Amino acid sequence: MSLELEIDFSARIAELQKQLTLKRQEEKEMDEKIAAILRKNADMPRSLNLAVARIKSRLTLTESDSSQLGSSLQLTSVLAENVSGKVRDLDVAKTRVVECLQRVDDLLDLRLCTEGVQAALLNEDYEQAAQHIHRFLALDNAVFQMGEQWEKESKASGHTMKHSYEVLRQAEKDLKTLVEQKFDEAVKDGDVASMERFFKIFPLLNQHEVGLERFGRYLCTKIADFADTNYQSMVAGGGDAKRNNVLYADTLTLLFEGIARIVEIHQPLVELYYGQDKMLILIKHLQGECDVQTEKIVNVFIKNRQYEGKAKLIDTYARQATKYANLEKLDALELDVLLSEVTLMHTRAELYMRFLRRRVAGENAKERDGSAHQAQHHPAAVTAQIADAKADRQKRLDQLLNESKLGRRMQELLGQYIMMEQYFMSESVKKAVAMDVREGNSLTSSMLDDIFFIVRKCVRRSLSSSSIDCVCAMLNNGVAMLETDFFVALNQGIKSGYPATGALAEAYQTAAAAYQVIQHGGKMSAESGPTEKQREEFLTALNNLRAACECIKTLKESLSSDFAKHLTQQNEVQKAKLEHAHGQLDELSVRFESAAKHGVEALVTAAVKTRLRAAVEPFLDVTHTPNESEFADLEANDPFMDGFVAALDKLIASFEHLLVQANYQDLLAVVCSETARQLEKVVGKAVFNRLGGLQLDKELRQLTGYLTSVGGWTVREKCARLTQITSLLNVETVDEAADFYQQSAVTWRLTPSEVRKFLALRVDLAADDIRNLKL
Repeated sequence: MSLELEIDFSARIAELQKQLTLKRQEEKEMDEKIAAILRKNADMPRSLNLAVARIKSRLTLTESDSSQLGSSLQLTSVLAENVSGKVRDLDVAKTRVVECLQRVDDLLDLRLCTEGVQAALLNEDYEQAAQHIHRFLALDNAVFQMGEQWEKESKASGHTMKHSYEVLRQAEKDLKTLVEQKFDEAVKDGDVASMERFFKIFPLLNQHEVGLERFGRYLCTKIADFADTNYQSMVAGGGDAKRNNVLYADTLTLLFEGIARIVEIHQPLVELYYGQDKMLILIKHLQGECDVQTEKIVNVFIKNRQYEGKAKLIDTYARQATKYANLEKLDALELDVLLSEVTLMHTRAELYMRFLRRRVAGENAKERDGSAHQAQHHPAAVTAQIADAKADRQKRLDQLLNESKLGRRMQELLGQYIMMEQYFMSESVKKAVAMDVREGNSLTSSMLDDIFFIVRKCVRRSLSSSSIDCVCAMLNNGVAMLETDFFVALNQGIKSGYPATGALAEAYQTAAAAYQVIQHGGKMSAESGPTEKQREEFLTALNNLRAACECIKTLKESLSSDFAKHLTQQNEVQKAKLEHAHGQLDELSVRFESAAKHGVEALVTAAVKTRLRAAVEPFLDVTHTPNESEFADLEANDPFMDGFVAALDKLIASFEHLLVQANYQDLLAVVCSETARQLEKVVGKAVFNRLGGLQLDKELRQLTGYLTSVGGWTVREKCARLTQITSLLNVETVDEAADFYQQSAVTWRLTPSEVRKFLALRVDLAADDIRNLKL
């Protein structure tokens, strides 16, 4: 079988031919457009050629101008170089002319000085002679190396430069010797005016050190004179019997005031003629004499007041207290006056040193005006220079004072003072504890005020020494004493515990008291036996602990005020040290407050908890699955809550007049928490229906209303769990309890298992629904 295929492409070929025709037509149209564009732009190449020709012509002209400009600049550069060279030559010539004129002026001054100094010495005009010598000493050495022409002209006139130089050198030597002799004669004769006259001449002869040394020796003799007079008066016992307790401090004060007066009087003279930086040299000489006189006074003080002997005795006792327990100790009252005098001595020394620092730093009107005037014209450079000069002077003065005998002896006295002050504080506190008594209706005992008075007195006394280290040391000692001895004394009554209450405990205590009465004879009263004493000691200690917190805060505030008033000059290191020592009082207050809270909890455990447990037991005697009539009777006459609130109020009120306010508020908070816990326990032992839940809600609102009235709104937080339990016991269905638990905005204090536990107390809710409850 043969198969023939017939395929017809005629339609496809016709379509392709049609498209080919269209493309040829488009090609023709495009060729015509291109031809038209070419015909239209036939002149463009000619225009471009003309534009290029014009640009080429202009570039040729620009190149020619640039070459001409380069030639001009080169010529100008050569001319500028020639002119600048001539200007440099002219500047060098000018400089040499100025130097030459200066040399000429110096040579003329040299001749005038030569002639003037001889005339001034003949006329005993030492100031004028010194001025000529000063000018001579200021001349440049190049003056004496001038050319031969000057030398020949000088020889022709009979005066060579060598001759002038030798004359002035001899005059300088003679004038120095003469001024020293005249000054010594003025000192010997006590001629103050002449002394000042020749004192002013020394710096003109470049003898600053010599002048200050001789003047310093003279001032030291003046210091020694008035210091010896004061010393003799001190040895004789002083003139005022009322000031015998501070006799040595007064003598030191007179010494420091005398030296300060000398510095204040002579500082303007020294700074004017010698310069401000030279004042430190004079102070160094004066400080040497100050050290000598201070050493004499302090030695007599130590000997007559038996200062070192008492310090050694205290140190020996402190190191081996057990070994020397039976020996007679120093009476703390004997040290009181002695310690006050030591701090006063250190205060006077510190004030004297501050005075010297202010003087050396240039804290006077003249320097401030001069510094301000200079800084106005050269602010940056002058300010930095003045600051550097001050810092250098202060550093050298601090080194001088720290290495002086005055500084060392004051530090020695202060070191022994800290040890003795600590002993005074410790012994005074022990005496206050031993003499502790509660007066009248006071809730606290006497040692509270006594001990804080002692601590404040000791710290304030150290403050009068003006030593940051001393203040910090005593503040640390005071905090340590409050934290150990004082806290132990207060906590002793708390550790003894509050006598337990309850039927069994009261029966035991009554039997013990009766036995004591029988043993010793007599009658038994309600207040007999150790129970009442133990109760009083516990409450007093508890009140003392809480009141001590307020005393610590008051102490800190008063010390802050004292520090701000007396310790005004502190650097950053000292300030940080003082703040750290001062901050220990806050930590101490927290510790005392924590101990007081634990004491209140112990009080509630011993005196309240047992009675509270007995007071809530009747809750189980009342039905909590009432019918309608029983519920009505319960609403009219609640057999439990009225009596419970009355018993609770009586229990709380019994402590109101026994505790300070803060302890009483803590007691209320703890009692409220304990009440909620005890009620929660008995609620967990009962069973409820819907009406029983309503009755519980009414009782809880009555209880929280009472607790709020006595303890404030904060006590409602203590009843949060009980409130949530009551809400669960008031639901109508288990689903309502689930919705309430999941949708409530409050934070639930009950876990899901506890929710199921308390819902199970409802006898009218299905147990299976409660077990299957999803929370």
